[in-house]
Amino acid sequence: MKNILFLVALLGSTLLMAQSYDTARVIDSILVSNTKDETFALYLPASYDSTKLSSVVFIFEPMARGSIGIAPFIKASEKFGHILICSNNTKNGPYDQNFDITDRIFNHVFSHFNISENQIYLAGFSGGSRLASAIATLTNKIEGVVACGAGFSSLSSHIPSNQNYSYVGVVGDRDMNYAEMVSVRGYLEEKKLTNTLITFEGSHRWPPSETILSAFDWLAVHAHKKGQLVLGENKIKKSYQKNYLAAKKMENDGNLLSANENYERILSTFSSFYTLDSVVNDVAQLHKKKAYKNAIKALESAFKKEAELSKNFNNQFNKDFLMPTKIDYGWWKKELGKLNKINAAPSIEMHKMVERVKFKIYANAYSNNNPIATKEQKEFLSSLFKLIYPDSGMN
Repeated sequence: MKNILFLVALLGSTLLMAQSYDTARVIDSILVSNTKDETFALYLPASYDSTKLSSVVFIFEPMARGSIGIAPFIKASEKFGHILICSNNTKNGPYDQNFDITDRIFNHVFSHFNISENQIYLAGFSGGSRLASAIATLTNKIEGVVACGAGFSSLSSHIPSNQNYSYVGVVGDRDMNYAEMVSVRGYLEEKKLTNTLITFEGSHRWPPSETILSAFDWLAVHAHKKGQLVLGENKIKKSYQKNYLAAKKMENDGNLLSANENYERILSTFSSFYTLDSVVNDVAQLHKKKAYKNAIKALESAFKKEAELSKNFNNQFNKDFLMPTKIDYGWWKKELGKLNKINAAPSIEMHKMVERVKFKIYANAYSNNNPIATKEQKEFLSSLFKLIYPDSGMN
């Protein structure tokens, strides 16, 4: 495959010319060299110096909105000095097409900016997350990936097995792909690949900038551990303290699953720097709490119910989409009504599960609402939008 592997040839290439751009503001849109209509959004941190090597984050936005993709990363850019690049052309769609577009952006950026080849990061949301992971896996020249709201492509060649990049999964607890991201972490742990999962309160969307900043804090520590970046002892200590205080606050606030996630990340990240017997004890005491055990059971029950419901709704959707003249809308009203009854129950995990299932149905319908859909199919999709979210105007 010639596309995307072009990155390998670009690394170590000669810088043609250093472009002059304003710092500390999003510039949208910059024309990609040797193209007529391919552009990207750019953000240079206030500390940017064109004469020095810089780290870079290539961001993939699923709807090709460059400035939207850059926005959550600005705080991390200012803290770590990352150049931010987000294409206005890569979007959910064929991988080969996106690889070609990305190759041209790589060519432009490595020819016009002074990039440190040991500090190249990729990030993306939804389909953009799958694209970022695919590129990192195919090239194995990436330091880290921030994968937001989705895991891997379904193609086996796009799934890491022995690559050495660090992977941060970031997902909302109401995101339709939450269970998938939990599963991805399990897979990466099994493969002994460097990874973590950061969960935030939210749905299927770009994470908050503070969450993205936490992802890059984690990546920086692991780049230091691999010898790709030098962090002073004080910075490592501050990172540890920040994470520990956050975990403690979560536990004190009753967010026990989030507290456990953070404690586990502290242990895997900082055990090579400090003796963490106190954190080990914190985890042991947390796991003894009845409230924690109940939270784990509630989450497991929600995941089990989600898998069952998602399968049923997906099977019915596929059947009705193929035969849109024979749709039993009574089935949809009945089954969606059952979802609403679950949502009325007291379990917060079941509430989140219902949101995830509804959005999965919506996303499936949305992705099929394309120019090749027949009139009858479009009418079915429009009716389904209204049944899922009757008060939102989604149709």
